[in-house]
Amino acid sequence: MPRRETTHVYLVRHGETDWNCEQRLQGAFDVPLNEAGTAQAHRLAGRFVAIPIACVISSPLVRASATAAILAAACLCPLSIDPRLREVDHGSWAGQTLPDIGQRFPALVRHEQLTAAAFDVSGGERLSEVQDRVAEALADLLGRHAGEDVLMVGHGIALALMCCSATGAEITRFPDHLPANAGVVALTFLGDQFVGAQTMVDASMAMDPDVRR
Repeated sequence: MPRRETTHVYLVRHGETDWNCEQRLQGAFDVPLNEAGTAQAHRLAGRFVAIPIACVISSPLVRASATAAILAAACLCPLSIDPRLREVDHGSWAGQTLPDIGQRFPALVRHEQLTAAAFDVSGGERLSEVQDRVAEALADLLGRHAGEDVLMVGHGIALALMCCSATGAEITRFPDHLPANAGVVALTFLGDQFVGAQTMVDASMAMDPDVRR
């Protein structure tokens, strides 16, 4: 029987942007990191230099790719872009704030987050479509980087849906898996089988030395 290798996939949300501060939906809009977001990325990079990161894979959107470039430079590893990691397209709601949307559709915003039902109203991508593409990206990573430690840099909703896919959580539970800006979710796989997850809240939080077990 072939030996199954342990792979560690660190899902990293991009650093803060001005639109994050304004609770404004970014989606496919190319909004850059602000000063705080760049600082978050540099602090986060310091947490990963002690881990043998094989590569960094990023969404093409600049807030993610700029975060990824800082991480890749610190880890001395290659950076590649995967369009499947881009954030959900919010359709006609892109650029609007969550408080404004909540005033018009109070049932679709809960705890300052969109509910799953909101994506059937906004005219953008459906959650199932986003989950399909990020799950495919994760499966390809596991096939190419078995036994390695890899960073995937993306966006709140896209990464939350990747967590749902990996853990088997219902797609409607995606808000439970939303990482903070510069937050990290560490997924562990044995072969292509998911075996565990650990969440680090933000870049200022020390990485648990047991996170890779």
